[in-house]
Amino acid sequence: MSSLLPLASFNLKLTPFSPQPCQTDDFPITVRLTLASIDPEATDDKNEPSTLRILKKTAIFADGDDDDDDEDEDEDEDDHDTDEEDVEEEDEEAEKEEKKSKEVEEDEDDDSEDEDDEDEDDEGVEEHIICTLSPTTQFQQSLDLTILPDEEVFFVVTGSYTVHLTGNYVDHPNDEDEDDYVYGTDEEDDYDDDEYDLTPDEDEIIDEIEYDLDELDKIEDIEGKIEELVEEDEKNSKKRQAEEEEESESKKAKKDKKAKKEKTVKFNKELEQGPTGPAAEKEAPKAAKKEQKKDEKKDEKKVEKKVEKKEQKKEQKKPAVKTLPGGVIIEDKTVGTGPVCKKGQKVGVRYIGKLKNGKVFDKNTSGKPFHFGLGKGEVIKGWDVGVAGMAVGGERRVVIPAPMAYGSQKLPGIPANSELTFDVKLLSIK
Repeated sequence: MSSLLPLASFNLKLTPFSPQPCQTDDFPITVRLTLASIDPEATDDKNEPSTLRILKKTAIFADGDDDDDDEDEDEDEDDHDTDEEDVEEEDEEAEKEEKKSKEVEEDEDDDSEDEDDEDEDDEGVEEHIICTLSPTTQFQQSLDLTILPDEEVFFVVTGSYTVHLTGNYVDHPNDEDEDDYVYGTDEEDDYDDDEYDLTPDEDEIIDEIEYDLDELDKIEDIEGKIEELVEEDEKNSKKRQAEEEEESESKKAKKDKKAKKEKTVKFNKELEQGPTGPAAEKEAPKAAKKEQKKDEKKDEKKVEKKVEKKEQKKEQKKPAVKTLPGGVIIEDKTVGTGPVCKKGQKVGVRYIGKLKNGKVFDKNTSGKPFHFGLGKGEVIKGWDVGVAGMAVGGERRVVIPAPMAYGSQKLPGIPANSELTFDVKLLSIK
């Protein structure tokens, strides 16, 4: 990466008389400030212009005047030795005056010590005024300040209005470290073009090639299987209905024969319409229909259970999805079996970067892997958050919202305010 390359946007809100640090210990990255602007709504009734101040700790050095003081004291002692004879001749009144002068000097020394204590409290902090803003005269001020992570810098605003600082997190050349490998390898000769094969989902496109899920996971196959089962159930029900109709017709014929043979007395027509009459013929199809409906319901329940089992298996196969601070979403496709990477280590990865519509804007699937210092601000914030905790050999999908990526900045192949998706495989840890 080039020197001072913007990585992400920086914003800091400063309310009056509330000092805030430029960087935090959790996110120590070089910051470049470009603009200071004022909120037109006052926080009190004074409506005083707001002054932006920077407080910076500096090294305290000892004064180099001690040697000169020692030399002066030596000279005074020499002079005193030469004048001893004259001093002996002084009268008692001179001695009294010296005693009084000594008492006065002691009082002055006490006062000077108090002043020195106050000066020591103020040593080590430099205060500078950056700008003064007012909603009536000046709303904003352009800046060009670069603040390194190891600098202890605080901002404070005095006045009646809130001030907003904007700029960028930038990549600084002094942040690069070189260590020996501890785990994994990353030699160029060890990686072939087909070595890293990301497992795609059904809705994604990589290099304009469509990938399908396994046959058992296709929605079309599931629907087709259901249709086959329903057709089989309909065929079975039709067969059962035909058999039941044949049985009912044969029973009817036998009953008619018996009725003709045994009928020697005339009965009332209403009595004739008993169990062996026309009423029985009407009830038989109704019973058959009820049985048919029961069978159909049983078959439907069986099909539903089969579909539920398949869906449950699908859900069990799906990897766990987690949402991290900043809105970064991670999904472990394959859990690695090697060591786990931590903040401060240099890691080697393969990756494929896509926009929300599935278009690939960057990738590293062959040749030399991509290396960066984890948690050092060498990449976008979403990478530092999303790659942390991966084990060597693991594959993870990292979905990064725009504020944790490039924000409103437009880059080649990446529109402004773009959500980015990366499929990452961890190869090595330094």
